[in-house]
Amino acid sequence: MNKQTLQEKPHGTPYFPFESFSQADLTGSYFAPYHWHDELEFLYITKGSLTLRTENSSYALTEGHVYFINPGIVHGIFGHSKVSHHYALLFPMSLLSFTQYDICQDALILPLLSQKLQFPYGETLPKECTEKLCSLIESAALLYDSPSPTTPLSIKILLLQILETLFLHNAFLTVSEETLFKRTSNFDPLKEVFTYIETNYMRKIHLEELSSCAHMNKNYFCKFFKKKIGKSPFTYLNEYRINQAASLLLKSNAPITEIALNTGYENMSYFIRQFKYYKHCTPSDFRHFSKHKEQSF
Repeated sequence: MNKQTLQEKPHGTPYFPFESFSQADLTGSYFAPYHWHDELEFLYITKGSLTLRTENSSYALTEGHVYFINPGIVHGIFGHSKVSHHYALLFPMSLLSFTQYDICQDALILPLLSQKLQFPYGETLPKECTEKLCSLIESAALLYDSPSPTTPLSIKILLLQILETLFLHNAFLTVSEETLFKRTSNFDPLKEVFTYIETNYMRKIHLEELSSCAHMNKNYFCKFFKKKIGKSPFTYLNEYRINQAASLLLKSNAPITEIALNTGYENMSYFIRQFKYYKHCTPSDFRHFSKHKEQSF
């Protein structure tokens, strides 16, 4: 199995490992399937709302707030309102590390690199802190979309200002050595399952394959998956396939029959029924209405 999934590949370039995304959802069906990465992720919700789900929790991400996802956390982000928009910044903490030793590196950066300090969830931050963070994240995202020779320096300054703001408000969470050891030594079987689905969703997948990825028998795996994710493995697989199909409908002019085959559906009637169940319209209507909304957004 190829464990080097898209989520595990570094964002940005080797020369500047930073990436920004501006994500608009015009259909109320935003879908970022469960994944993880070694980078930090900063989210700023500018319009509408989204749902963030981790292995153990579900959070509402609301307009005008910022949220932080620490490295290695399995998470998925899903649409919660008819229209939404958010910025996402991804980068490794090492991007802000200092080569020259100083008090900043020792007292502030190293505890973050070692994960003894972690970023807060974000919802309970004071209003003045949140407003400052929103402005800094948006500025970094806009700079990334309009690059110049000094853009990397400007973005690094903004990221350091985000750290400064959080330190000034004592917002970072302290992680005990015991908790850190349990977290880093705990094997997460769902990561293998999500990787397998991502790399094989375009063909028929059997339950035995998924349970084997998690090193469990079929019955226990189904119970474990539903307890952690809130839905059965094949419900999640179907949802994943339909959202891949929806993405292809928007990004290409390929025939719908071809898109169905490329996302694991050999039966066209079944594909249309599943699409209508998850998207509340036919694939052709989805393609037509979504492109019309995109032009008028």
